[in-house]
Amino acid sequence: MDKAINPQKRDKSLVSLSREHHFGLLFCWKLRQGLKNGTSLQIMQKYVHYFWTNILKEHCKEEEWILARLLPKNDLAQVRMEEEHRLLSDIIKLVTEGEKQNLSADLFQALQQDLVDHIRWEERELFPYLQTVVQADELQLTGKLLEHNHLPKKDTFSPEFWTRSC
Repeated sequence: MDKAINPQKRDKSLVSLSREHHFGLLFCWKLRQGLKNGTSLQIMQKYVHYFWTNILKEHCKEEEWILARLLPKNDLAQVRMEEEHRLLSDIIKLVTEGEKQNLSADLFQALQQDLVDHIRWEERELFPYLQTVVQADELQLTGKLLEHNHLPKKDTFSPEFWTRSC
């Protein structure tokens, strides 16, 4: 008999980042829906720019700040996270600065898949790793610092291309 998969217990100091990961997964779903609906790539390009500027860029900076605070400089998890953030930033730059003739569905597909993979890695491996190697009081202090400087994000982009063809 298969055992049920239990959700991972997240230290409360990392919960705000996990919530934003849910937001990031929703962003990826919206891109997939837009591709499925045949949405104009220019509209999706505007959405990627909006999401990067208003939500994702700041989220990546927060994560990098946290890991720089909590882990030794050359820790492999920190190096991997920073490399993946750079890769995501580069793909987003290709999307947002691309001319109409250079945009392709494959580029949006690559962006959403890379972001999904990155978020899954952080949730399933990075955060549990942090919870085992970082002292509980350091995690708690980090959580308090995050709360102090953390505003809830909202995705108010229009048109809602993920609900219909645009």
